[in-house]
Amino acid sequence: MKNFLRRAIRNPFFQVISGIVIVMFIGGWIISQLEGAEDITKGSNPFWWAIVTMTTVGYGDLTPKSSTGRLLAVVVMFGGISLTALLTATISSIFVAKRLREDKGLEKIKSTGHILLCGWNKNIDRILDSLQNLSVDRKTIIVLINTESEDTVTAIRSKFRQLKFKFVRGDFTRESVLEQANLKEASTAIIVPYDALDTGSHPDEKTIFATLTIKTMAPKVQVVAYLTERENLTHIKRANVDEVILQDDFGAYMVASHVMTPGVPQTVDRLLNTQKSPSFERVKIPSEYVGKPYTELFDYFREEHNWLLISVFSQEEQIGIGEVLSSDTSALDAFIERKLKEAGHSLKEESKMSVVINPDNSYIIQENEKAIVIQ
Repeated sequence: MKNFLRRAIRNPFFQVISGIVIVMFIGGWIISQLEGAEDITKGSNPFWWAIVTMTTVGYGDLTPKSSTGRLLAVVVMFGGISLTALLTATISSIFVAKRLREDKGLEKIKSTGHILLCGWNKNIDRILDSLQNLSVDRKTIIVLINTESEDTVTAIRSKFRQLKFKFVRGDFTRESVLEQANLKEASTAIIVPYDALDTGSHPDEKTIFATLTIKTMAPKVQVVAYLTERENLTHIKRANVDEVILQDDFGAYMVASHVMTPGVPQTVDRLLNTQKSPSFERVKIPSEYVGKPYTELFDYFREEHNWLLISVFSQEEQIGIGEVLSSDTSALDAFIERKLKEAGHSLKEESKMSVVINPDNSYIIQENEKAIVIQ
């Protein structure tokens, strides 16, 4: 209780409000003593007069008659003007301070369903541009977690105005920083490696460590991680990453395709350009087509919307291998568990994406599946 009172007394807002209340009661009491039997002295009228005078509203329904009372009114007016101005300044400073803390990345994030973008490199602009173009129907909240300057973050905010940005300054491998970014209420975490690390360590090491930390703190948050080298793929899978993107794979494929299969890379590049049509889109499958052959759904999208159906997918809960092992720990179970962990297999239940591209005509559409089409 003492700590609460101490904090309240030191609070500027509390101090100003207290000053207004004190002036109102003192001014009301003094005017009731100075004005004798006038209406201004009856009941709560003195305090009503004091607050009206302090705010310079001046209804004129109650006025002091004596010279001393009028002199008091002048004092109350100037006191009220000063305290009201101070109150306005205090409220403004609270919002300004909050905004400054947000710009500096020091404010705790309270959003839900947001996307964490951890790290920084030359691909950030392209990632944000794609997120902006794919977020047509909603205002996507992006929480940036990095150690970049305020000017850099401000430039990003100005460039991608359709996205709602929040900023947390710090190392995205630290639990305290992830808690400040409200990790547990996030939908997805995207981890991009820094172009170069001052410590001299490999960028993938930080990515793997961050994935492990995020999955430990919030197992349900989807983690999409960028790797620079394929040899680290096994290590990050052990951290239970959901999706991995190898930076060199797509570029190498596009280079080879330009030489060996001209036309293919141009088509891929056109489809991946979210600013132009046609492009890949995820759409819901009408309920009446669940349980029907793939060909019927293909014809429906083609005839009704002029879309080309490419694939269907679903997110499946997979039973972890740990559920298969016996509840009683034995030497055999321990040996199997150790070997599976060394191979990068998770023993926990996982939610993985199952994608079927261009299935046979006899393929039956399942419940909870969605479609990928070219619009």
